[in-house]
Formats: sequence, C-alpha cells, structure tokens
Amino acid sequence: MIRSTSSPDLLEALEANMVAFWSSYGRADKCRLEASRDIVWFYTGIQHSICNGVVSVTGASKAVWAAHDALGQSIASQGAPAFWWIGPHSPAGLGAALTKRGLQPAGELPGMAIVLEALNDEPEVPADFRVEKVDTVAMQALWAKTCAIGTGFSEPTSNAFAEIEATLSDPDYRAQFRYLGILNGVPVASSALVLDSGVAGVYAVATIEAARRRGIGRYMTEMALREARLLGYRVGILQSSSVGHPIYRKIGFRDVCTYQLCLQS
Repeated sequence: MIRSTSSPDLLEALEANMVAFWSSYGRADKCRLEASRDIVWFYTGIQHSICNGVVSVTGASKAVWAAHDALGQSIASQGAPAFWWIGPHSPAGLGAALTKRGLQPAGELPGMAIVLEALNDEPEVPADFRVEKVDTVAMQALWAKTCAIGTGFSEPTSNAFAEIEATLSDPDYRAQFRYLGILNGVPVASSALVLDSGVAGVYAVATIEAARRRGIGRYMTEMALREARLLGYRVGILQSSSVGHPIYRKIGFRDVCTYQLCLQS
C-alpha cells in the first residue's frame, strides 16, 4: 500500500495502475494485449488513439521496435491510431526516436496524486443527480456510451466502445468499479476506480456537454476516491487532460510526473 505522495514507489505504482485499467480492453474478444517486463501495449481497433497503444515501456530497444512494428501491422489492417505513453521510467530519448520513425508528437499530460485524507467536504451537485454503480452488462454498455460521448468520441466510435465494454467480464475487470452519473433520469457522467498496485486510480471521468459546469465531473472523481479511502487506500492517482487539470488541482491533486504522448497512425 502506497501511503504518501512522496513514496519512492509512487511512480511505479501509478504506471502499473494505468496498465491494469487498459489491459482489460486488450483482453476483449478480437482485441490484443501484449505484456512483458519491458513493454505493455494493447489494441482494440476502436477508431480513437486513446483506445489503443503502449501504456508502459521501460525496457530495451528490441522490445520497443518489435511493439512498433506489431502495432503498425494492426494499424495498417484496421486503421485505428494508437498512443505511446512515454513515462518517467521510459528509456531516455524514446520520444525523439519514435519521431524519427514517423510518429507524431501529441503533447504532454501530467500524472497526478493526492493523499486521500486531504479530501474535503463533498462538492454540491444538483438535487436531481444520483450515481449508480455499474453491475450489469446493459449498464456496462450504457456507461461506456456515456463516457465516450462525454469525451467527444464520434457516434460510431462511441458505439464501438460500448460494444467492447459490454463483453468485458474477466476477474481483473470485475475487480474494478464503474460509476454512472444520472441527472433527471438521463445518464450524463462516468468515472472508474482501479484499486491496484497500492494506489486508487481514477479513470474515464467524463460529462456530456449539456450537464457540464455543475460540479458533476468533480463529484464523480471525489466519490470514487472516497470509496477507495473507505476501503483503506491512502493515495489516489490519475492522468489528467488539460481540461481536467484545474479541477483536479482544486480537489487537492498535485503533479508528480509527466507523460509524453506520441501518435502512431
């Protein structure tokens, strides 16, 4: 169990937690997951780069270029692009080396962490808002569709994401939590909680456009963290978009590392 954001094991735990979240999608039917000590990557064929890619790379160049070539074959066959997440334990100069191979720089995202004891009072949300924990196949699909729409996926891509989510049932996936936010009876928000490697990881925080700026996204994040705290976890982590970063800072998260993204297409 990671007990503080100054732990020397935090960054390794942060990356392992992210691997745990995305690996479930690589294990889905007709998808691919390749995991070794040096590199972990998955490919779903969903037409959005965040749904395919390398989520951990720590090892030698042989493993890197084998993954690059295998991903390239999948991309050539199915047309869906992929992200490389280059993190704090990745080989030095990897981003530049990938760029030389034709990948496109796609910006940077912070890895963030929070001591769960620091969570303040629950934020206010509309009186007609409630959260349900996903526990059926139908809810899995609904959660994924809501998440995809809130993230900005196209309708065909949202449908593909929902279709894959509804097939996930392995024990590692079942150990995770999915939350669906409902406003006036309509699904409007999502979040996920992954309890792995001694930290509580929050993922897939999204709110559809019509329900934004009402504190719902913040509530979906904090609610997951509060559940983790009740279960004995001390530290929460996430990877933040530029849009979400100010909100997470207000909650109490701080930047602990940076991920460089490269796009393979």
